[in-house]
Amino acid sequence: MTKLFIPSLHAFRGFAIINIVAIHAIEFIFYFAGTAKSTEKPDLTPFAWTESILLHDSTLYFTFISAILFSLILSERGYIHFFKSKLLNVALPYLFFTCIMTWRNWSIDGTLTFFEGGPLQFFIQVCENLVTGGTVFSFWYIPVLFVLYLATPIFAKLLSNPNGKWLVVLIILAPLVCSRAWPDITWTNFAYFLGAYMLGMLVGANYRKTIHLMERYLFLVILIAVASTAALFGLFYLESPKWGIIAFDESAWYVQKIAFSGLVIVLFERIMSRVPKWLDLLGNYAFSIYFLHAYLLFELYALMERFLTPPTSLPFILALAILNVIVVIAISMAITYISKLLLGKYSRNVVGA
Repeated sequence: MTKLFIPSLHAFRGFAIINIVAIHAIEFIFYFAGTAKSTEKPDLTPFAWTESILLHDSTLYFTFISAILFSLILSERGYIHFFKSKLLNVALPYLFFTCIMTWRNWSIDGTLTFFEGGPLQFFIQVCENLVTGGTVFSFWYIPVLFVLYLATPIFAKLLSNPNGKWLVVLIILAPLVCSRAWPDITWTNFAYFLGAYMLGMLVGANYRKTIHLMERYLFLVILIAVASTAALFGLFYLESPKWGIIAFDESAWYVQKIAFSGLVIVLFERIMSRVPKWLDLLGNYAFSIYFLHAYLLFELYALMERFLTPPTSLPFILALAILNVIVVIAISMAITYISKLLLGKYSRNVVGA
């Protein structure tokens, strides 16, 4: 492991973006198949449950990786460098894509609209979308991410204070009782991801110890991953019960994603001295793919509606779902690559890679 590049963590970033794109791309195909008028449509419920249970809350992976890398690498560079890099490499691309997608917008119901107001109305709408992440359904996470960045110095101070250990534990456990509630904008959304971010910072500050600990108790981590996944199937069967602000499935997903993260990182630590080229590219382009993929899914859906009849064959539906994942990632990467050729070193400030 070097201080500047950790292959397992870079590969984990690529793994994270595959999961995030996959859940959205697969659900678009399942929805498309559901519009078929045939009475002989296959029951997609087991497949919809499975992809949701395995892939939902994959944004937690991004949260973990950001926090781990801060403690491992970025903390030594100082907060001025940290916040400057986030402003240039996250906030500016977010502004760019928000402006473009506010002008040419796909609503959640698949309606394409062009902004028809004047410059002042456009400015107001862009500002509102920046705050809420309402431009496209995947952008909700970016305002949350900015709150995580702002919390970084406070969390770092807590981690370095022996008297703050109890508060660190409470913050890490908070997602078990403070559930995210998409598409609503609630304080619990922030608490949910702040808990994951604190955990990631703690892991990053003790990275090698954490790896050794997970290797020592690998069977227990696997058991937690399997048990939390099984619990999610049970909770889906019970129609995802809630109690106040607690959505029990979100609590289970938090535990599951912690276990999955540990298992994947340990696996990558064992097998990777060098990241495969395709996974390296995914890791490098992860933010750009995140910004682009939801918008592209609407464009691809419009093409499917025009040229395809909603499928009723289960093998064809599943194959189309996998193809949709591959195509949207490939197009996102192609757009990013072309942007890098055209913009050079400024591409990261525009498209995020």
